[in-house]
Order: sequence, then C-alpha cells, then structure tokens
Amino acid sequence: MGTLQQQLEAAKKLTPKRVSNDLFDFLKSISKEIVEINKNKITNDSKDIFEKPIGYYSEATEYITKNNALLGKGNKIKYAGDPFDGDDTGDWLKGWYVNISNAELRFGSTDSKTELILKSDNWLSDELFGLTDKDLRELIDNQLLPFIIRNNRKILNV
Repeated sequence: MGTLQQQLEAAKKLTPKRVSNDLFDFLKSISKEIVEINKNKITNDSKDIFEKPIGYYSEATEYITKNNALLGKGNKIKYAGDPFDGDDTGDWLKGWYVNISNAELRFGSTDSKTELILKSDNWLSDELFGLTDKDLRELIDNQLLPFIIRNNRKILNV
C-alpha cells in the first residue's frame, strides 16, 4: 500500500488523459468482440439496434435456397416467414467492422452490397450497425467497468 506520500505520488499519475487513453486502447483491443455482439443481434435475434425485427424471408427466397441446396450450391434453406439472419453469401457479415476514433464508435461493412441492403425495401430496418442499449450496458458492466477498476488500481499500486 505504501505511505501517504507514496499514494499521493501514485494518484498524480491517475489523470483524465491517462484514463481516457487507456480506455481508448482497451476499446480498440476488444473491437472484434464489439463487432461480434452487433453481428449476433442480426444473425441470432434478427433484430436491429432498437430491438425491432429486420425482416422475414419470402417464398421466393425459400424457392431459391431450396433449389440451390438441390444443386449443391448451398445447404441452408431459408423458409418463407423465417426472420432474416443477414447471411447470404457471408461476405456482408465477414466485412463488418467498428472504427474507434476520438469519442466515436462507427460500425459498417466493407462488403459492396451494404448500401443495397440498407436501402432495400425487403429489410424492415436500416438501423443494423451499432449496439442496443442492453448490449451497450452489458459491455460497460462486464468489460469496461472491470477494466477501468483494474487499470486504476494498477496505476495507484493498490
């Protein structure tokens, strides 16, 4: 623990700039996990960032995916009325990223179909990139808060 003087010296190292820089670096280090949280909302829950449905497969999609399966061009049949999972060729989901800069997390996909998807009448929402309030709260409680506490204790040598 140290003397009072040692603790005061350690406390001087705990500056807003240091905490901010450390938190920024930590966010960058977990950026892939953040993207996975976002992707799971689409692929598993079929919901946008406001917890609204993103869309449902049509009879045409069911026909196409059944035909592709019969031709050996895929094995995942998407039935009419099933919720969208965002996975067609896989390129769109594989291209997902989050850029972390300054005070901003910016989500997107490098896939060329992204604009078509976001503007499509088949999708019920274009609010696909980002975290829900619930997911953000879980990220804060389970990752950011523990990091900040550990990091501050390390700086203060406690």
